[in-house]
Amino acid sequence: MDIKPLSGVELNNTAASRDSSPSEPALLVRDDEVFIRMTPIERLQHMTLILCFVLLVLTGLPLLLDPAMWLKKLFFFETSFAWRGWIHRLAGVGLIGLSVLHLLYVSGTRRGRELFWALMPKLKDVTDALESFGHNLGVTRWVYEKGILRQFFDQHPYWLFRQPRQYGRFNFIEKFEYLAVWWGNAVMIVSGFFLWATNLSFRLFPLWVYDIFKIIHSYEAILAFLAIIIWHLYNVHLTPDVFPMSRVWLDGTITGHELRMHHPLEYEAILEARRRARSIHGDSESQEKGTQMSGEENLDRKSGG
Repeated sequence: MDIKPLSGVELNNTAASRDSSPSEPALLVRDDEVFIRMTPIERLQHMTLILCFVLLVLTGLPLLLDPAMWLKKLFFFETSFAWRGWIHRLAGVGLIGLSVLHLLYVSGTRRGRELFWALMPKLKDVTDALESFGHNLGVTRWVYEKGILRQFFDQHPYWLFRQPRQYGRFNFIEKFEYLAVWWGNAVMIVSGFFLWATNLSFRLFPLWVYDIFKIIHSYEAILAFLAIIIWHLYNVHLTPDVFPMSRVWLDGTITGHELRMHHPLEYEAILEARRRARSIHGDSESQEKGTQMSGEENLDRKSGG
């Protein structure tokens, strides 16, 4: 299978999967064509984030859920509490380093800048969220079927939210999660630093500020843990479309079929770009043939003369 960058617009000239009467989209983007969605450096950042997050959760929960039996079994040896603290701080340093690396990546590379701006919410994401919730809940369609407000909905069918939303490279959920990582990292790094540097914290702030740091650090950690377990894992891995797991985080690739099903607007953009490329290629070939034929006619006239 050919592996192409997701933003690539080059023409697909491979005839391996063409049938006797293929449609134009099937010729331009085959279902088995493979696009790069996450580069190796992006997958490395993602896996580092997973490792740091898991270590931080496992070594941080004992402070909040000390009586839990499974935590006592995990930290059973005499020096386990000291090791827990060092592993937690080491994972925290790893999270700080990863945040700096990602900041350099999104500001210092072309791919990183494109990725960053593609993940920034836009007005369409607000309407996508509204229409997605409306479609999934189905309340307005239920009201319409019951004969309530029929005249209004007949005049304004938009509010029935009959069709599911179509997304481009990233949907509003992915963009929200990306911003949540930025926000969560900032809160956890700042509060965790002052909890670690106790002497500095007491020199700069009164005791009640230090207590606030502890509260913020603890509840932000619980919020992040629940968001990952309940929301992120379902939307990325457990949703019926990709169950039991999306492999993008492992190999960084997505097929043309997956692109068409899950990112239809980006699929259409690639199709349109390839149509334009094919049109330009066809026009240049026609012009070249015309020039060649004119040259041959001139030679014939000269030889005839």
